[in-house]
Amino acid sequence: MRYVTYVITPLRGYFDRGAERLRELGVTFEFIRNIDQLDDGTIITQKMVRGDRAAVERTLAETGPAVVDYQLTDAGETTILQLHYRPSDLTLELLAIHNRHAVLLDYPLEYAGPENRCLRVSEIGREEALRRVIEDTRSLVDVEIERLGTYDPSDERPFTELTDRQREVLRVAVEEGYYEEPRQVTYEDIAVRLDCSAGTVGQHLRRIEARLMSTLIGDTTGMETEPEPDPTPTGPTR
Repeated sequence: MRYVTYVITPLRGYFDRGAERLRELGVTFEFIRNIDQLDDGTIITQKMVRGDRAAVERTLAETGPAVVDYQLTDAGETTILQLHYRPSDLTLELLAIHNRHAVLLDYPLEYAGPENRCLRVSEIGREEALRRVIEDTRSLVDVEIERLGTYDPSDERPFTELTDRQREVLRVAVEEGYYEEPRQVTYEDIAVRLDCSAGTVGQHLRRIEARLMSTLIGDTTGMETEPEPDPTPTGPTR
């Protein structure tokens, strides 16, 4: 397995027009913590933003039908924006490239470049699949490759391979009793603390478990296998 980190820059200067309006009001995008594309083509995403909260609320309220729903949560000096929206054609095309190749996004994605108009992306997969992703992406946006190398899940420091968000999800899951016997909570219970969807929690935990298990058993292929669906907890839920 290989990994690649690259920066994409939209030729028009932004990925979605709504994001550009927020920038005009001084709102800075920092990270994308998750992206879930629904069957109807809309997207649910969590972003870390910095700027005036009132400006964010006013702009989202004025965006019109592009914004389905949103929620803002203060996180110190930054704000978590959970956004359900109808993306631009460019965003849909970029997601389609990722979805049609056997690669994994490594969250969080980081905004970069002047005024954070670019996006730094890391992906894991077979070299041929990563090459096709880069080629297809270059047909839509500028691409600058920063790092390319071998993905080694047998590293002796497994937890350092997790993203900040994955470590946060794992910590909350342990604290809430998800790994106790019998299991004490469901994905929904964990999602309440993390302010995200149950599906997002499940996605993170499956990736975490696959990555850590590969490390523990010394799987040199680095392949992430899909665990069985989460069983219904046999212990009490809250």
